[in-house]
Amino acid sequence: MSAPLTASQAVALVARREFVTQVKSRSFVIGIVFTLVIFAVVAGVVVFISSQTEEHTLGITPSASGLQPTLEQLAAQQDVTLRVVDVDEDAGRAQVAGDELDALLSGGTAGYQLLYRDAVDSSLTPVVAAAAQQAALSTALTDAGVDPATVAASAQVDPTTIEPVDPERGQQLAVALGGTFLLFMGLQYAAGVAGGVVEEKQSRVVELLLATIKPWHLLTGKVIGIGAAGLLTMVILGAIAGGIGAAAGLLTLPTAAVGMLVMVLVWYLIGFFLFAAVYAALGSTVSRQEELQPLIAPMVFLVIIPFILTLNLLPSDPRNPILAVLSYVPFLSQTVMPARYALGVAPLWEVALSALIAVAAIAVVVRVAARIYRNSILRTGARVSLREALRSR
Repeated sequence: MSAPLTASQAVALVARREFVTQVKSRSFVIGIVFTLVIFAVVAGVVVFISSQTEEHTLGITPSASGLQPTLEQLAAQQDVTLRVVDVDEDAGRAQVAGDELDALLSGGTAGYQLLYRDAVDSSLTPVVAAAAQQAALSTALTDAGVDPATVAASAQVDPTTIEPVDPERGQQLAVALGGTFLLFMGLQYAAGVAGGVVEEKQSRVVELLLATIKPWHLLTGKVIGIGAAGLLTMVILGAIAGGIGAAAGLLTLPTAAVGMLVMVLVWYLIGFFLFAAVYAALGSTVSRQEELQPLIAPMVFLVIIPFILTLNLLPSDPRNPILAVLSYVPFLSQTVMPARYALGVAPLWEVALSALIAVAAIAVVVRVAARIYRNSILRTGARVSLREALRSR
């Protein structure tokens, strides 16, 4: 008669089974290919949008033509692509009505009129208004015997920064957002833990397994096995994305990319163990897949909210206090903190502190989840309430 399995052997056996099952499944390969396709599509859309410049076509009548040099100068300063067309007023109105011109500028120093078809352009109007104001000011100064050029020279503003501008800022942002997206996709594996728990419970396989091993052995092995499969996916996707970026000349910061990949993998493990423990506990309280989805639906928001906030706030305001606070909150920090680190706004000590808080949260969550799992996994039929599952048997 063979000796009973030790705790480490039981956990390793379950983990190996889960890992092999995940890696050999068709969905594993399809998931990697699908994620790569999403990466390619998103990258293509971003490149296409960034390469497109919206050109504004402005018709200008002879009476307003004196404003043209100032218009072109201000448009260039404000990164507004402007094409000026000389037209008479009647023809210009017809072309605006027929969408051949975006707007028509008429009038003169006594007052200018800017005509649109049906909507005011928020980027063109300020340029025209500033040009008209500048022309009026120059005329007033000239009439008063003051040289406008001398006044303009004395009002120049020389912008400087306390810290030198990082020339690699764009690549750092790309690496940060790429890592954020990778984490978002990787954490989807945690939901698979809940599905696996319900599947084993529904098929009664769990009763056979728990006849030889303890519930916490099964829970730990399942989380480690599925987590390892997700980790392998992250490594493959990160390596492929980094390799393509380097080969295409888009990524010239291999150290930053490798550092971000390591950071992503570490935070993936932290986030995965947090989410997987909760998913396993929730899955153990129901006996059918149909009951599982409404139960775990709120968990999706814990993944989506930091992802959306990071994508929206990080590019324009990396030091945003909302992101700073969220990077220390368990269940949210695994998405926000790596992105802040990649962009250089979070030093290593902040990363370490956030990780320490998350690890402490894991210790608490796993303990509670294990109790719920142990008290619920063998109970079939009606859903077990969390309050009842937390009671000792």
